[in-house]
Amino acid sequence: MSFTPRPVLWAVSAVAVAILLTLGTWQVQRLQWKTDLIATVEARIDSPPVPLAQALAMYAAGEDIEYLPVRAMGGFPSTKVAHVFGTWDGQPGYYVFQAMRLDEPEGRTLIVNRGFVPQDQRAEAYPLPDAAAITGLARRYEGVTGIAAAVEPKGTRDSGTFYDRDLSDLAAYLAPGEDVLPFAIDSTLPTELPKGGTTRVEFRNAHLGYAITWYGLAAALIGVVFVMSRKRN
Repeated sequence: MSFTPRPVLWAVSAVAVAILLTLGTWQVQRLQWKTDLIATVEARIDSPPVPLAQALAMYAAGEDIEYLPVRAMGGFPSTKVAHVFGTWDGQPGYYVFQAMRLDEPEGRTLIVNRGFVPQDQRAEAYPLPDAAAITGLARRYEGVTGIAAAVEPKGTRDSGTFYDRDLSDLAAYLAPGEDVLPFAIDSTLPTELPKGGTTRVEFRNAHLGYAITWYGLAAALIGVVFVMSRKRN
């Protein structure tokens, strides 16, 4: 079997194959990262809650505390709430955020996602939880950017309605001028309204399919170049 020299085709194809293989390898690495993340979160959410002071120390040391069960002591000095649009179990509604004044560290404030309320049950205030402490999962909420932020209806934040969970915006609305912790918690208390324990901990892991796609395209391109380069008899 002989081949017709096609230097330009071979050079361009070599670059393209290298890019495709790099993308495939990157997806394999992402697959390993996502697999480890899922395993960590699944093990973490079933562990006993740690004191808030311990979570703060871990955060200050640069440790990942996402979805770490936390126990916080304090109270809600104001009935003011922020409603963040969302869904639960296919039902539209809002997640209710409220500022909690902490006993320890004294004088600091924690933003708490108390849970979900259906759209037709939205209220200006909700019954306070009957518990000595709030337990929940630590979350480092960040807001949306780009197009998603640009299309948000104007004036909604001033009325307490939010379309993303930007912690800085929620803190500015719920606790202006206060010393707010750099993370929030999603309540895991079994309350009914708002409904606690509604944190989604399901992660989509499609990186294996992406890796197979990139590697498959690289193999297909090699096959096409092989066929095109064969010398006809």
